[in-house]
Amino acid sequence: MNGLPADTPAYLQALAAHAGIDAAGVPPPTEGCVRVNGLALRWLDWGDPAAPPIVLLHGGGQSARTWDACCLVLARRHRCLALDQRGHGDSAWSPEGAYGFDDHADDIAAFIDALALTAPTLAGMSMGGINAIACAARDPRRLRALVIVDVAPEVQVEPVERMMRGIAACRRFASPRDAAERLARLGARRDRTLLEATLALNLRREAHGDWTWKYDPRTLADLSAERILAPRRPLWNVLPRIGCPALVVRGAHSEIFSEEDAARLARTLPRASRATVAGARHSVQTDNPAGLAQAMIEFEESLGAGPKVE
Repeated sequence: MNGLPADTPAYLQALAAHAGIDAAGVPPPTEGCVRVNGLALRWLDWGDPAAPPIVLLHGGGQSARTWDACCLVLARRHRCLALDQRGHGDSAWSPEGAYGFDDHADDIAAFIDALALTAPTLAGMSMGGINAIACAARDPRRLRALVIVDVAPEVQVEPVERMMRGIAACRRFASPRDAAERLARLGARRDRTLLEATLALNLRREAHGDWTWKYDPRTLADLSAERILAPRRPLWNVLPRIGCPALVVRGAHSEIFSEEDAARLARTLPRASRATVAGARHSVQTDNPAGLAQAMIEFEESLGAGPKVE
């Protein structure tokens, strides 16, 4: 690929410049792989291994790389573990196509145990937020806090339908450059060179030469908004179990997660606060990563001293 090489310090510097972030002194992440529940899961590891940990969960069809810009801020004070969830990024696909939120919650709990993380903060966006809720409801005492980004067990149906149609229309590309050109026409906010580099990290080349997203197509294939939302609605009933502090984050321009959705979620959680990130739509962590990172930092600071790291 001509232009900006993907997954290099130069790429991270360009990403930081685009987001208005000072990335000086923040090294690129290392990569880890762990086997849980019969699947090899890959993650990116940012920051000091002795710092308070944050486990970061991406949305459906995304990968751990969606958190890169946020981690350039958060890794100054936290160990950030951005996980490729099953069927996404460079993690293994489920042979059975098991991609329900309970399957993901099993993986997240096993991941925390495998890395022996002490009282991590668990943060998830969209699908990752639903998976984080499901995991937290099982044993909130194991978490320092929960951050839920632009999602609830119920969201706005019509924008989700529109998003699913857009995903279905953009599955295959001639190259990362072709993908960048097409997504730029659809409103992607990064400049073309940076967008192409980002896409190169999130696309895989198929045997016949086309490029497609790294995620298992079974995770999103033939899903209507109702088929996505119906299994999630019962999660309203488990929210009162989540006694750890929680932050509900909404992108100020999100159509999928309305102000009413955010208010209901915050009311239902026992110990919730709220933040709205300016200039962000549904994908808050890419639209305004500096704003989201700052909201998370302020939330963490409001909790006081965390557990002592030996």
